[in-house]
Amino acid sequence: MAATALSATTAESSGTQLRALLRRNIIKTIRVPQLLMFSMAMPMAMLVLFSQVFRSIASAGTFPAGVAYIDFVTPALLAVSTVMSGTNSGVAIATDTTTGVYDRFRTLPVDLRLVYLARTLTDVVLTVVRVVVLLVAAWLLLGFEHHGSLLDLLGVVAVLLPLSMAMSMVFLLVGLRLGHPEVVQFAGMILMMPFMFVSSAFAPLDSMPTWLETAAAMNPVTHTIDAVRSLTLGDVDGGAVIAAIVSAAVLGFVAAVAAARVAGARGQSGN
Repeated sequence: MAATALSATTAESSGTQLRALLRRNIIKTIRVPQLLMFSMAMPMAMLVLFSQVFRSIASAGTFPAGVAYIDFVTPALLAVSTVMSGTNSGVAIATDTTTGVYDRFRTLPVDLRLVYLARTLTDVVLTVVRVVVLLVAAWLLLGFEHHGSLLDLLGVVAVLLPLSMAMSMVFLLVGLRLGHPEVVQFAGMILMMPFMFVSSAFAPLDSMPTWLETAAAMNPVTHTIDAVRSLTLGDVDGGAVIAAIVSAAVLGFVAAVAAARVAGARGQSGN
């Protein structure tokens, strides 16, 4: 009985800490409207740019018949913007480290694992907001059409969330390893490029050289894009959905284990 009560108390304490940390992250984000604005404006600008500049690709023989380029590229930008937002986690952790916030957490009765989990959940919340904003803007301004059902639309969010968590873990690892916000930001940009462009985001894989097609097929972002695209086009590909969730989960797990080791070593060294 005593052990059960202690376990319940511990779980309640962890839940309280996690809610407090999540609230802190959200308030911190809201208090920097420039960061929030740019995190929304950048994928919007990319959506407009790519949908207009590359729409001639839709006339290529390898492009899916009867699919408008805006309907092809919008699902891709949902995934790409999810990758881009992951850098915020790395920068945030690096900032907390350099400003001494992380050290203050260490002096408090706080499970430090919850600090990283709260950061990941913050990205999840922002991912949902960004999906809604991008889809509404693409529909109102660029003529995007969702060809599936409301359930398919909810499926889009469900498929993007594992990728959001995986990217958050990847860039958390980068932030912990590098430690300086400016360095993390530049490293994040370099890391984002293969995730974004070596994928099925802006052109079908069949149109790529063989070596690039092979690399893109191994990219978790490609699986997520294919799954989201099938959901928005009303032709749900169950295999793509499973591949998206599994590949993102594997990437997130590997990054989380590596980040935990780095955080543990840093905690033992006191740096």
